[in-house]
Amino acid sequence: MNIIDFLIGALLMNAMPHLILGLTKTHFLGLFGYSPVGNISYALLQFVVCAILYFLDHSFKDLLDNGYL
Repeated sequence: MNIIDFLIGALLMNAMPHLILGLTKTHFLGLFGYSPVGNISYALLQFVVCAILYFLDHSFKDLLDNGYL
C-alpha cells in the first residue's frame, strides 16, 4: 500500500457522509457550504478525484479483477 491508495480510500470514505447527508437534505458543512446540493456536489467531486487517482495508479483491468466487485 502506498500513499495514493491511502488517499483513494480517504476520499471515498469522506464522500460517503456528504452524499448520504446531501441526499437526505441534512445541512452538513462541506467544501461548498451547508446546502444539500453543495454536499452532493462535493461528494461527486471527491469521487471523480478518487477515480482519476485510481486509474493513474492502477489499470482498468485491476478494477475488473477486483474480487469485491
